[in-house]
Formats: sequence, C-alpha cells, structure tokens
Amino acid sequence: MSISKANQIQVHYYFSDTSHGFEALVRNECEKELLNLYYEIAKSLDLKILVQSEPPKEGGFIEIWKFLGDNGSQISLIVSVITLLISRIPVENKKLTQLQIENLELDNELKKAELKELHLKSLQEEDLNEELIKKVVEYLAVNYKITWRRSNFYKKVSSYKRINKISTQRLYNDSPIGTDREVQRGQFYNFTLLTDDLPETEPNEVKIDLISPVLKPGKFYWKGFLNKDIINFEMLDNTFKTMIQNGEIPLNNKVVINTLLVQNRKIDEDGHVKVTKYTVKLVIDYDIKGLTIITPEGQKYLDSK
Repeated sequence: MSISKANQIQVHYYFSDTSHGFEALVRNECEKELLNLYYEIAKSLDLKILVQSEPPKEGGFIEIWKFLGDNGSQISLIVSVITLLISRIPVENKKLTQLQIENLELDNELKKAELKELHLKSLQEEDLNEELIKKVVEYLAVNYKITWRRSNFYKKVSSYKRINKISTQRLYNDSPIGTDREVQRGQFYNFTLLTDDLPETEPNEVKIDLISPVLKPGKFYWKGFLNKDIINFEMLDNTFKTMIQNGEIPLNNKVVINTLLVQNRKIDEDGHVKVTKYTVKLVIDYDIKGLTIITPEGQKYLDSK
C-alpha cells in the first residue's frame, strides 16, 4: 500500500488539567530529545533534512515540526518512520538488545551496504510503500542512539506529572494525514531503558605497556599504555598479581603484558559510548626486554584454545 505525502509531525501533550502552560525547562528538554531523534534518524538514513519549528498551539500543548529537503518522498518517509518509532510500543524494552550492542561495532561499510539496498537516495513517490517503511524501521531499530534518544524523551515526559498522554500525527501542509497515534501515560515505561550502562565487552587479547603496577595488596588500579592512550585498569589475575608483589618478575620501564581485557561502557549525555572501566581478566604472557614468558594461567588458556 502506498504512503500518503507528509512533511510535518505534530506532537500533542495532553495534560491532566485544563491549563495550557508547559513548564519551560521540561518542554525544552523534550524538544531537545525529539530533535536529536529526528536528526539521528536522518543521519542513519544518510538523508539531508532541515527541521523547522512551527508556532506551538493550544489544546493541551501542541508542537509542530516541518521537514524540509529536496526530495518530497524522502521527507514523507522520514515523517512516517518517526511517527512509528515514537508511538509504536517496542517488542523489546528496558535494555539494549544484543543486536543493538553488536551494531555498536558494526563496520561502517557493512552498514552502508545494507542501507544502499533500500535505494533511498533515489526514492520516488511510487517507491514509497508500507513494505519500505517496515524495512527502514527494522534497520533503525538496531541503532542504539535512536533507542536511547527515544528513551530519554519518555523519561522526560514521565517525570512531568501533568502529562497523561501524548499523540503523534502526520501532517501535509498543516492538514492531518490519517489518524493520530496515542501513547497513554501508563505505557511510557515501555519505551524507557532502565540504565545507560552497556554490558561488559567480551574478553579481547590486547597488549598493555605497563607504567605502574600495584606492589601492595589491595584493590588499587594499575596504569599502562593501551594503543598509545594511558588507562587505569583493575588486575583480576591474582596469580600474576602475586608474582609482581613477591618480586618474582623483574620490573623495569619495558614490561609489556599480553592480556585478556574487558571494558565496561555506558552512553554519555551526548549519546556517545564511553569506556568507564578496564579490567584485565588474565595475563597470558609478559615481555621483558624482548623476552616473552608465558604465565601458568596463560598456558592453560592457550592450551584450551
């Protein structure tokens, strides 16, 4: 089925009282998250758009955004996709799915190839149909930034007790297209993530050039170079830690350890993935002045491989 033309999105906040005032800070925070969501969707689809804010209307509180671009079919696509992403309750919620997590590391060329198959750059009116909308929504559903931005928006509206529901509506030059899509207050939680933390990464073999190991017992962080960056890390290989503290390994400024390293990460306020903690699970071997020595636990690990 073909999709009707649309170039505007209307978001209607319904209040529990009869007033039309919207606390300015909350409104601005909601607007910020929605605008970031709009632009993240356009960026993910590699489409250039401009979003123009229209004067708000009463009736609760109504925000309208107009989308501008050279290709009207692309604008209709984006408006339809945004409306669905904001209003359709996700199948999975509360935490990022494994597919979204894997997508954090997905090679850009693979993502570009997948997107190229949708032929959005040359989109024509006759190509715009429900099947294409479905494919685009599925493509965007594994983008953690989109899920995260939508979660932030619903956290903002949830915190404002006067809002008892919201609705989204497609418009074409101020005329409604189809029916509006409502989300009741009791459904807001379906769209929100419980935490901005990401699961611990899988152990990865990396070399760390030691700057300062910990020579005394206790839960202290070690320091070293990882790919020319200085990191603080927790050493969980107790065998290697004991060898260091007992003086069994001669230390100098040229000790490199080959490790199994994991990272704890979270999404920061700008939507970027940041490493919050490095942890060495195992020291496989260590190098002193060009001489490589495999640790007892490292030998077990190599044998198991």
